[in-house]
Amino acid sequence: MSRFKTIGDVWDFLNTIPMFQKTGAAASNFSLDNIRSFCEQLGNPQERFRSIHVAGTNGKGTTCYLLEQIYAHSGYKTGLFTSPHLLRYNERVRVGQLEISDDAILTFFQTAEPVFEKISLSYFEICTVLAFWHFAEQEVDIAIIEAGLGGRLDSTNIITPEVSVITSIGLDHQDILGDTTEKIAREKAGIIKEGKPIVVGNISGNELDVIETVALSKQSELFESAVLHPEWRDGIIHLDLPGIIFQTSFREQVNKWNVAMAWKVTELLDHELPVKIESKQQAIESFPGAPARFEKLHSKYEWYFSGSHNKQALESSLEAIEEIRPKEEWVLIFSSMKDKWNPEMATMYSGFKNAFFVEQEGDRAKKFDEIKEEMNVQELDENNAKIILKELKTELVIFMGSFYFYAIAKRWTTDVS
Repeated sequence: MSRFKTIGDVWDFLNTIPMFQKTGAAASNFSLDNIRSFCEQLGNPQERFRSIHVAGTNGKGTTCYLLEQIYAHSGYKTGLFTSPHLLRYNERVRVGQLEISDDAILTFFQTAEPVFEKISLSYFEICTVLAFWHFAEQEVDIAIIEAGLGGRLDSTNIITPEVSVITSIGLDHQDILGDTTEKIAREKAGIIKEGKPIVVGNISGNELDVIETVALSKQSELFESAVLHPEWRDGIIHLDLPGIIFQTSFREQVNKWNVAMAWKVTELLDHELPVKIESKQQAIESFPGAPARFEKLHSKYEWYFSGSHNKQALESSLEAIEEIRPKEEWVLIFSSMKDKWNPEMATMYSGFKNAFFVEQEGDRAKKFDEIKEEMNVQELDENNAKIILKELKTELVIFMGSFYFYAIAKRWTTDVS
């Protein structure tokens, strides 16, 4: 008899497995052997659907959601795999822009139970196999797969995509991927597959040279989205296309690169999955934005969330803040992981009208006692959040610093009427 009788049994099982969110690298498995063997036992579901593979330091999530939007708008049955989840596990796997159901998750665990008894997987590997299985079962037309960490040894890297995408290269996860952008570029370039095209975003210099070298060795044609000369002003995005501009709801100009990459990918796949230019434009203009990427948190108050978790992303968000109102008119509420923090961030987080820090659970979380030694900041926690947020109703507030912080921010702001 199955140990997975209800969805509660699934959650209990997953809760016994270390998560990267709380324990960092110790929760990861930097080898593809186990997930390959596991998928073989399930009949290699990852080989039963077309896919697009997206890696990068920043922008990969938004690019994935954009590609999903474009293909769904054109009537294709889409799959989308992203991480981490923000509020609930089901967010990680979507078909037709709808989250996977609890029933489908339970069916997967019941189906795969004999394999779990033979092969151990990490938390992220389990999510990845679930996505592959669900996309195969649902017979999606195209699945957009976001790499979790790096690329070369990421659990998602057992697919053979139609197109690979590298959005950007920056210093992040240096303890795992390498301490230079060139080393990180080499890890990201590990998703390039033999004879399959690769699209890159705002990448140049030595990092682009590294990717070009890998692409050449794989006989993979490289396409730079820079040839579209993306421009952004007040949400309007221009690409070097005749007569086409995009009136978007984006607040950060870095999204011009995400739009350019998505456009280039759809051009490359036009023979297999044709999309009319008008439909593509409508999809981009109606795109509501990826969750937690400069998202408005409250219908009544000017409160926003931006999951800026490294220097590159933080610079983009700070630039967007200044576009709305000067930094000194904003209240900052932020959180951070120890492995994401560097002393330079204390300077970047300075200059706000007021600043509050939220300490999360887990070994990876940066502690308030550590932060207060580096900058002038007040602590915000479960005990005082409701009181302080009520006092901030008339203020411009930006929540920043970690996607893992989103669930806390969402819960606290929802409680304020």
